[in-house]
Amino acid sequence: MAPTSPKRPPEMPAGGPAPCRAPCGPSPCPPLRFRGWAVVAGSFTVQALSFGAVYSFPAFAEPLQRSFGASPTSLSLVYAASGAMAFATGAVSGPLADRFGARLPVSAGMVVIALGFLLAAQARSFVEVQLCYGLMVGLGAGLAYVPALAVVQRWFVAWRGLASGLATAGVGCGTALVPVSASLLAACGEWRDAFPIAALVIAALGLSAAQLLAHSPEHCGLLPDGGARPGPPAPPGGLTDVVEGLALREALRGRRFAALMAGCILLSAPIALPYAELLPSARARGMGPEAALWLLGLIGLGSILGRLAIGTAADRLGRPRTLLACCLGVAASMAWWAEAGGPASFAAFSLAFGIVQGGFVALLPSAVVDLYGRRSAGGIIGALFAGRALSVLLAPPLAAALSAAAGHSVPLLLMAGAALLGTALLAGALRAGDAGPLPAPLPPAEPRRAVV
Repeated sequence: MAPTSPKRPPEMPAGGPAPCRAPCGPSPCPPLRFRGWAVVAGSFTVQALSFGAVYSFPAFAEPLQRSFGASPTSLSLVYAASGAMAFATGAVSGPLADRFGARLPVSAGMVVIALGFLLAAQARSFVEVQLCYGLMVGLGAGLAYVPALAVVQRWFVAWRGLASGLATAGVGCGTALVPVSASLLAACGEWRDAFPIAALVIAALGLSAAQLLAHSPEHCGLLPDGGARPGPPAPPGGLTDVVEGLALREALRGRRFAALMAGCILLSAPIALPYAELLPSARARGMGPEAALWLLGLIGLGSILGRLAIGTAADRLGRPRTLLACCLGVAASMAWWAEAGGPASFAAFSLAFGIVQGGFVALLPSAVVDLYGRRSAGGIIGALFAGRALSVLLAPPLAAALSAAAGHSVPLLLMAGAALLGTALLAGALRAGDAGPLPAPLPPAEPRRAVV
């Protein structure tokens, strides 16, 4: 059933709205002013900066190779390490956000990314670049990503797919801007001059965006989607006691989460591959370096379209079934890439892959929170995404080695098979949501709509 348009509420309940607690700031929220879309805007910005930093490495690969004589395998490992660290850190940053709010880990993440760029600019060996860019930038992205993603799920139920799509579109935006950003930074000088500029931009914008990430609507006297929460204010001592759902330990037990984890790992391998191997693949088929770099921009553009369009449609068609359709699209896109030969086919693949990959990334957290509730959203999403670290770390170098030994198509077809198996596992885990969207249960009182 489609969500209804919010209406202006009648008079405020006795005592006025509940004041925000520590995660939302010391000042009370504006009376019945729904802040969910501001949270989405902050999450969008954080994700654009954090994963824009991770995915921008291919733009600097050739200058770094000239400076240090690094091998293609070593360059691939930098991206793999930063991506794996970003996902693995979510297992820690997610529970931290559940306990202390999203602002603390997100702010720390933005600072760590900026420090990674600053230290990488001073590197005297490629090993130092691997440590500063591969580990520090990845660590910072991981501290920020899951908390910024999970906090959005707390603010929405009926609009959860759309809100998650808008927020995660930041990753697509960051990817789409890689060619433009690389050109602008190149105009400032070599990579040693570009890295400090990137650090300054990330720190300034990221720390500002983190302040928008209010922990939950309950601590602003509201309910998800803008309903006014009746009763006394949320107690000051805790963040999770007014939010429904399973505790983290309870959620992680059982076969359902194991199937979710296995399916996520299998699907993350083909999803990670184009960011590391598409440029070398296109260059090997005659595309120039600038044209090949724009393929990443097309992936980002498709990702934005997929997150917005698919996220919106999923709220009406059912988030689980729409997620599974995106998973099948990932498998089909790998087979498409295996047959790509010219610039047009590579461009079409990049756009199509971006759309289905964007839908997958937007809907996976929403479908998971539909199953487990909002109470431990950060911890559950973080634990699930930590499994993606294994795929991001291993898939690109293994695919590169297999491609050199057996040909271009073999690893891509294997990735298509992995995506199909992962889809089957997710289908089993999400079978309770096959009939449509699963709204998380709300407190029994009838909510009143807030001004958006």
